[in-house]
Amino acid sequence: MITTSAYRLPALLLAAALASPATAAPRPVKVLLIGMFAQEAAVWTDKLKLDQAIPVPGLSPTYPAVRCNRDDVCQLTTDMGKANAAASVAALVHSGLFDLRQSYFIVAGVAGVDPAQGTIGTAAWSRYLVDSDLAWEVDARERPAGWSTGYLGIGAKAPGVKPALGYGTEVYRLNEGLLNKALELSRGVTLADAAEAKAYRAQYPSAPANQPPQVTQCDSLTGNNWFHGDLLGQRARDWVALLTDQQGSYCMSSQEDNATYTALMRGAEAGLLDAQRVAVLRAASNFDRPHPGQTALASLTANAGGFPLALQNLYRAAHPLVQDIVQHWPDWKGGAPLARPAHSAPRRPAFAPKVVIINMFAGEAAPFISELGLTTEHPVPGLSARYPALRCDRDDVCQVTTDMGYSNAASSVAALLYASGFDLRHTYFIIAGIAGINPKLGTVGSTAWADYAVDFSLLHEIDAREMPQEWASGYFGIHTSAPDIKPTFSYRTESFQLNPELVTRAYQLSKNVTLGDSAAAIAYRTNFDTAPANQPPSVLRCDTASTDTWFGGAALAGRAESWSALLTDGKARYCTAQQEDNSTLEALRRGGAAGKVDFKRVLILRAGSDVDRPHPGQSDSDVLLNYTQQGGFAPAAANLALTARPVIRNIVGNWATWKRGVPGH
Repeated sequence: MITTSAYRLPALLLAAALASPATAAPRPVKVLLIGMFAQEAAVWTDKLKLDQAIPVPGLSPTYPAVRCNRDDVCQLTTDMGKANAAASVAALVHSGLFDLRQSYFIVAGVAGVDPAQGTIGTAAWSRYLVDSDLAWEVDARERPAGWSTGYLGIGAKAPGVKPALGYGTEVYRLNEGLLNKALELSRGVTLADAAEAKAYRAQYPSAPANQPPQVTQCDSLTGNNWFHGDLLGQRARDWVALLTDQQGSYCMSSQEDNATYTALMRGAEAGLLDAQRVAVLRAASNFDRPHPGQTALASLTANAGGFPLALQNLYRAAHPLVQDIVQHWPDWKGGAPLARPAHSAPRRPAFAPKVVIINMFAGEAAPFISELGLTTEHPVPGLSARYPALRCDRDDVCQVTTDMGYSNAASSVAALLYASGFDLRHTYFIIAGIAGINPKLGTVGSTAWADYAVDFSLLHEIDAREMPQEWASGYFGIHTSAPDIKPTFSYRTESFQLNPELVTRAYQLSKNVTLGDSAAAIAYRTNFDTAPANQPPSVLRCDTASTDTWFGGAALAGRAESWSALLTDGKARYCTAQQEDNSTLEALRRGGAAGKVDFKRVLILRAGSDVDRPHPGQSDSDVLLNYTQQGGFAPAAANLALTARPVIRNIVGNWATWKRGVPGH
């Protein structure tokens, strides 16, 4: 049996690297610039002479290296979207290649702007970072009377009610002192402008939309979903105000900031960096809503001339801060460095789990911990503060709880891969969590092994009340022009296919398991008049859709079906909806590219805790707001462990065969 104390050593990996004469000392960094794609990175590369490339395992394959200069200024490109951002930042933080304990972090990227707060080219430093995806949603056409929007807080009863912030990533407030210094240094900077942008902004009737760009302070709203239009724009204003108790002022819409900060915060909790040294700058490449006389769709697709201006203005607004930090480093360094240990910690053989179960919150983890007797804890730097340890048994079966949502999932999994010191190269991973379920394919309590995981958040959105009349939905692929056009996979996290041999083997081993049920679930499913919705739960093989937004109702559920089919060329059969899987998979895929894990050894198991659309006679909002009345949570959580148990037993009991790969059927 492996003791808890034996694996407290991973928390000392950076300290050991700093002290060991056999290991190159981590590279010191004064400023780390964080961009999301090539053009955001390019504005810094030549100007700052970032001519040293340092490859980092676990970064995006498109941007596999951090670039640095002689002044200890470095730049990271994460790739776009929440999953990519959290996975890249966590990989860098836990790589051991950099000493980040006194580093300043400047997240600098383009964004959409609220015309009431800025204009094309405006550069804004954020005080608050607010996540727009972590919400419930019904299609705007199916919302109850009196609701201004189909969005509302998770667990709330109406759009204007502040939700409990149960994820811990919904809203962040950045260091006020650093914000004020950044504003002081950059407020007088002359920002770039152009004739095309001037002509476009002239169509807006009031300031600041029709004025030249300036550096300002207003806040960032993060979401994988590129929203647009007056109605969703107003929802953005209201949401930021609600989650910040009226202290925040929405102006910039971005995709990554809360995910990036979550990964940085995990690093701070592990003692690897100072989260009070993070600044976020967004520059406006476009407006988030139309000018008078323009439709929402026309506004979204219009060329306002802002993209090249926004890129230039990222540099112009942020460079004074970078320059001041470098030129006055003794003043910025602040305080004594953390004490370094006098000698290297002793090396121990790496622990090699056979199976790692990945859950997202305590209710999903509890049946596995109890069923498998996972009593030995291995703390891992960078995991969620609520779930700071891997839990294992004597058979080398382990469990990790990531915390909920895209940002938490990728941050935790990346920390496990790069900060734990475990040997995960032969490990099988079972992502196991509850989900909404499509009653066409399953019922409350059913479990489903997925072949495909499709991202249902990487989309453009126009409120259904503002969309073209002939459209079935206000959602459509990024950089496409209509809902049924398959987008280019520019994020590379849009769709994953898991190893079909492994999924087949898992399904065969578990398909005859008798699943648990509850009286409330039995009563609820009698409201449906067709199978399988009105039948007892069973083990299924069908596919999953990921999004931080909890959707409900016939329209959005139908869109999830068509979107899953569209992105997989008709192969995926959507049956479950959840919040984390594409983000978790991206972190694992990065780990595979870095030689840390075998991505062919990953499974997804989801259990239906509630249905995603109403039964006959039920409203679309009621199926979402009152999902707990379906009686599905307890049997769904228990059925995850019941379904996974024969798979785990087979792997452990035949490890010599499974270690080499998936056995024949």
